[in-house]
Amino acid sequence: MSAKNLNKQKRKDWLKGILLILVLFLIAGLVLYIYGYIMKNKNETVNTTKVYDSIEKYGYTLNDNATDYYKKEFAELKNIENEKDVATQVAKLFVIDLYSINYKINKYEVTSMQYFYSDKRDMHRQKVLDTIYKYVEDNSYDDRKQDLPEVSEVIVKEEKEDQYKMADEKKDAYVVTLGISYVKDMGYDKLAEVILVKDGDNLSVVSYDAM
Repeated sequence: MSAKNLNKQKRKDWLKGILLILVLFLIAGLVLYIYGYIMKNKNETVNTTKVYDSIEKYGYTLNDNATDYYKKEFAELKNIENEKDVATQVAKLFVIDLYSINYKINKYEVTSMQYFYSDKRDMHRQKVLDTIYKYVEDNSYDDRKQDLPEVSEVIVKEEKEDQYKMADEKKDAYVVTLGISYVKDMGYDKLAEVILVKDGDNLSVVSYDAM
């Protein structure tokens, strides 16, 4: 092979080498980009919530992932003025929120605590985490397969006025007994007694028991 042809071949080999390196860099960059995209999406939760409705008078809020039934009953509270009827409606909202677990993103979404007596909210939250919500699986990525309850209806069985002892004093109280129905019967409580007392300007749940 002549010197001229040899130089031409060397240039071709050199260009092929450069081209190969560029292709390898391009492939590596593409792989890193795809990997980064996958990891970014993996770390971003799919399920998020925002406030759908609120009642400023009581400081209550409702998330957009709540059931249609809960949203309807929440809106009802806005139109109630009579104290006894307010107590009954708050008791219903508390029970609907507490036992409608299927839409909750994770077990820490104990939004029913907003209806609880201010000094006892942490106690209520911990009780729920240790019992009813203890085995609720996380659904941040919308991949939960677990069957969880959803309240379809709450009926007032009985409502009465009574006294409730707190520390060294007795407070006027409303005692509301509620029947609970579910979209699917999964063995959750079907009857509950809810006791409410004045908590500042609000009527708040101070005690509840399955019956």
